[in-house]
Amino acid sequence: MKQNWLKAILPHLAAIGLFLLLAFVYCSPVLEGKVVNQGDMKNVQGMAKEAKDYYEATGDRPLWTNSMFSGMPSYVIYTGPGTNKIAYFNNNVASLYTPAPVNLLFLAMLCMYILLCVLEFKYWIRILGAIAFAFCSYNVIIIDVGHITKMYDIALMPAVMAGIILTYRGRLLQGMALTALATAMLIYNNHLQIIYYTLIMVLCLAVGAAIHAYRTQTLPQFFKASGLLAIAGVLAVLTSMDSLLILREYTDYTMRGSHSELTLDKEDVAQKKSTGLDIDYAFDWSYGKAETGTFLIPGYVGNSSGQRLSTNSNFAQQMVSLGVPEAQVEQYLAQQKLPLYYGAQARGTSGPVYIGAIICFLFVLSLLLVRSWLKWWLLAVSAIGFILAWGKNMSFINDFLFYHLPLYNKFRAPAQALVVPSFAFVVLACYALQEVANGQHTKDELLKALKKSLYITGGILVGFVVIANMIGFSGASDAGMVQYLGQMLGGEENGRLLVRALEKDRSSLLLKDSFRSVIFILIAAAAIWAFIQDKLKWTGAILVLTAAVTIDLFMVDKNYLNNESFVDDMTYMQELQPTAADQQIKQDPDPYYRVLNLTTAPFDDASPSYFHKNIGGYSPAKLWLYQDLITHQISKNNMKVMNMLNTKYFIVPDQKGQPVAQRNPDAYGNAWFVKDIIWAPDANTEMKTLDYLNTRDTAVIDKRFQAQVGNFKPGADSSAYIKLTKYGLNKLEYASHNSQEGLGVFSEIYYPAGWEATIDGKPADIIRTDYALRAIKIPAGDHKIEMKFEPKTYFKGLKIAGISSTLLILLVAGILVYEAIRVSRKDA
Repeated sequence: MKQNWLKAILPHLAAIGLFLLLAFVYCSPVLEGKVVNQGDMKNVQGMAKEAKDYYEATGDRPLWTNSMFSGMPSYVIYTGPGTNKIAYFNNNVASLYTPAPVNLLFLAMLCMYILLCVLEFKYWIRILGAIAFAFCSYNVIIIDVGHITKMYDIALMPAVMAGIILTYRGRLLQGMALTALATAMLIYNNHLQIIYYTLIMVLCLAVGAAIHAYRTQTLPQFFKASGLLAIAGVLAVLTSMDSLLILREYTDYTMRGSHSELTLDKEDVAQKKSTGLDIDYAFDWSYGKAETGTFLIPGYVGNSSGQRLSTNSNFAQQMVSLGVPEAQVEQYLAQQKLPLYYGAQARGTSGPVYIGAIICFLFVLSLLLVRSWLKWWLLAVSAIGFILAWGKNMSFINDFLFYHLPLYNKFRAPAQALVVPSFAFVVLACYALQEVANGQHTKDELLKALKKSLYITGGILVGFVVIANMIGFSGASDAGMVQYLGQMLGGEENGRLLVRALEKDRSSLLLKDSFRSVIFILIAAAAIWAFIQDKLKWTGAILVLTAAVTIDLFMVDKNYLNNESFVDDMTYMQELQPTAADQQIKQDPDPYYRVLNLTTAPFDDASPSYFHKNIGGYSPAKLWLYQDLITHQISKNNMKVMNMLNTKYFIVPDQKGQPVAQRNPDAYGNAWFVKDIIWAPDANTEMKTLDYLNTRDTAVIDKRFQAQVGNFKPGADSSAYIKLTKYGLNKLEYASHNSQEGLGVFSEIYYPAGWEATIDGKPADIIRTDYALRAIKIPAGDHKIEMKFEPKTYFKGLKIAGISSTLLILLVAGILVYEAIRVSRKDA
């Protein structure tokens, strides 16, 4: 029995060893202790710095942060360790404690390998598919920029599908356990858009399984399996209730889950058509229909918006012909990345979605050979993925889906949907190889299908090249490049000449990569032909195919995630070192004031949050109330609004472009008494009143809050004050003095789902004031005022997640033990 067990497990251990080797070889700088220099992760560090410091200093969970957008819940940033026991398995065990980004590539290979094992493919087909899936160019590109949770969830998609298919194939307990565990990990990583696409795939799979069960008269088994899968799904969801419950509550106050009350301009009105994001914003980064050719030809639309060119390029030669010395040209090209991309995404891209010419060829072959009902599921989700990815470029479908498909309007960047056909193409490619190898087709059938696939793939490739030449090679960024290059090299005409040279480089890249794809397709076709003709054994043929797929993808991927992407810790942290302006501001002993950094894109950069309590920041899930303030006041430099936000410092560029600190002596501080109230009949009036209001002396309040305030005239004598006495993220304490009953306005962002106030220990209402701030009606005299952030939903979620994740782990462990006992008895 022991020998049988070892014989069964050794090939899997060998596969795991190979995956580790490939991941470490590709990411070899990690062996020197280096890390990927990820821009988005620096944003994450900036966002989370205050919350992490608070947790380390106090041990309390930071549920609010003041480091971004003048204050917001920290649920999507950092709240300290949760109660979900799946976290440790996800972050460490599943990837064998490997360092980033080795862990992500390894996990993706492992999960696809599990799926292909469930589908009972031959050993090397599983390995080929695992490599092809993990090293799809999109995956390494998102690793390079720092979309870590997205990559985790992409990696886990095959494991979720494996569990479901295993269950529908009658392995009920094993399938249920795998589904529950993989889905719990998927939800834990919490990339909601990838989870959404995975759910679409699951629903399509369930429909396909139901149809198959109906045709094979196995509906009772289908319903039994579906019931167990439903239980697994519910349990998996419950394990992440520490994040899901509170995010559901938070989303109702954000740009993603709600919308502004304002109707002041076209942008406000357009936003109200959807309960989620504005459609124009959401459909940025829509893949072009023709751009889909990148699946087959990596340089089909020019690769990325920032790519290095060689001194042999047309662009370099044109610079030389314009009189630029060769040494300067070489230096310029070494320092400057140029926009070779000319596709449909107006904001540009970091690179193409390339799954491999061989995978595309095998996908076509699968259409001719595969008979399994799963083929139709994979084709259906591929079509859905492409349509969703095209976004505004197929508006007649996607506009309807945006406004009617549940939850779809919460997401942006439709090109992300290409993860679905990327997955499906790889599985179908493996299906094609299984059909070639399993001996169920005659030699003539295989040769005929191989020939047709070669013609079809070649025809598609030629068609894409023809379309590209018909459309041309000009890009959305070219007009700006003409101006930039013209200013640099003596006139607009020179700028045009250089952009024309850039277009020639784009054309050359297309031809080079098209020829490259043809070579790899011919290698694959030759290996399969040699096997069919008995000139090469299966092992030899599949090894050639696996090597070709690996080399193809590695060569493309190294354009994006390469050794230059890795830096040592010191270099990585260098960009998060304080400037002289930051250091000057940090000398201020005041514990709580805000800073607006105008040397960066203030509302698209969280790095200033690493050092300061920031007026700006970066988050696609801002409170809509604060976004309104940005749009209608802050972006218009309304200093009265800046002052009420306690903007004590501005960081601006000096004449040399270096950041310098400017102190704002008019910032109001943490809180103040006002002497008058203007009652606004609606939100529009409230916002427009801020255009001219002296917010130091007068507050504007929506009349809906009048019952809480009452009909009183707020007063403030000359000695009246409100002082912050204790600062914390979840709790603020103030001391107030006023001989009259007054209205205290606090420079804190209004958020009713969790903030509660007391005056001398007695509850007090928090009123939304000046559209986005908090106010409290304060009796005459001296008082202690406290504000606490204690969202009940969060603590409820913690309990549910802790109990559910423990139950899930026990369930999975119990099933594994049961299966081990069953197998041992069977072999005895």
